[in-house]
Amino acid sequence: MADILYTWKKNEYLNDAYVKEKVINDNKSSKLKSAVVRFLIISFVLLLLGEIIYYAIILPYSSIAAVNISGCSDLSSIEVKKLAGIESNTKWLSIDSSEISKKLVSYPGIASVTVEKKFPDKVSIKIVERKAVALAFTEVEGKTVPMEIDGYGVVFRIGSPIIKSNLPIITGLTFKSPREGMQVNEKLSQLFVQLDILQKKHPVLLNEISEIKIQPKKYGGYDLILYPVKSRLSVITNKFLTEESLQYMILILDVVKDINLEKNIIGIDLRGANAVYIKREAKDE
Repeated sequence: MADILYTWKKNEYLNDAYVKEKVINDNKSSKLKSAVVRFLIISFVLLLLGEIIYYAIILPYSSIAAVNISGCSDLSSIEVKKLAGIESNTKWLSIDSSEISKKLVSYPGIASVTVEKKFPDKVSIKIVERKAVALAFTEVEGKTVPMEIDGYGVVFRIGSPIIKSNLPIITGLTFKSPREGMQVNEKLSQLFVQLDILQKKHPVLLNEISEIKIQPKKYGGYDLILYPVKSRLSVITNKFLTEESLQYMILILDVVKDINLEKNIIGIDLRGANAVYIKREAKDE
């Protein structure tokens, strides 16, 4: 009986020892797993924090600005960067979009600018250049030179050796001190807006005009004297230069040519409801 009791006690003790050892081993394994998980989480957080610091602070501060310029035809990218004050080693973080825009639009040949910084090192500069809708001539240092005028009436280029040959010439303008960036008389701004519309929408019609003379009226305002490309006659019209008025002018000139009336007149007045022929012996108004 004692042997049986001893054997039972021994087995019970062994079982308890096994259970305790298993619990200890399980606890060790659990702690090890927890430590590994904590290590991985901390490592991931540190790595993520390092990435954030690198891309948010280190890269923008140290990266040279990668500048993309679009919309230029008269100016090169090198010229634009020079005007903007951007050098080959300019850092992205030092780029001031507002300041660059101000510098660029101060150049007479640029109408508008959009500057956009893109993280982490990109800079996009979109330029809208001024486009000539007419030419005028002025005297600079004793020489007659062309002035290019855009649709806003801004003289943006003077004395360029390369100009568009199909632009109408504006005469009758007076400038005391011509300079690039100056604006024509505000009263004439409507004329250049109309020329801009015609050039964009009806260039063929506008190409029928070689010269537009601004004729001041006695009591204010002005009329226009048009000189067609294909006729020696001058055409007097009001200040509203539109698709309809040019089509009407061409129609009247064709009629005059068909009935062989050109030799008897020097011009046509289209300011009224009906066309009026100006005879050779008549004086200009």
